Amino acid sequence: MQNLNKTGSNGDNSNTQSPSSKSDSVNRKRFFIDNVARFCDKCGLEYREEDVHIVQESRFSSIVHFSCPGCKSNHIATFIKPMGMSNRVPINTDLNVDEISSFANKPAISSDDVLEIYAILGEIEVLKSF
Repeated sequence: MQNLNKTGSNGDNSNTQSPSSKSDSVNRKRFFIDNVARFCDKCGLEYREEDVHIVQESRFSSIVHFSCPGCKSNHIATFIKPMGMSNRVPINTDLNVDEISSFANKPAISSDDVLEIYAILGEIEVLKSF
């Protein structure tokens, strides 16, 4: 099994990466294609490395986005490294990989946050009625 314990990478090949990190990125993407999803569930087209984006990665798990160039469907997979298990679900979203990555790195929303927004929206509705 390849070492996937790198953190902080979104798995994209950029011009600022060294040749060895580009190779590592391609190898990690190939690992996910070989072990999580080789073909699109919707149209059966085989995934390529450029169709795979590592959204978030930690020592214990990875979140991987698969984008089919044929039918344009998207899948998100979670891969639990110590157990070698994965779960993949189709998503219908207008978010691109960069947007998904930015949301994945935000702190969790608490119930207090939700109640605060609810109260603010309630005040706005009350003001509109005057």
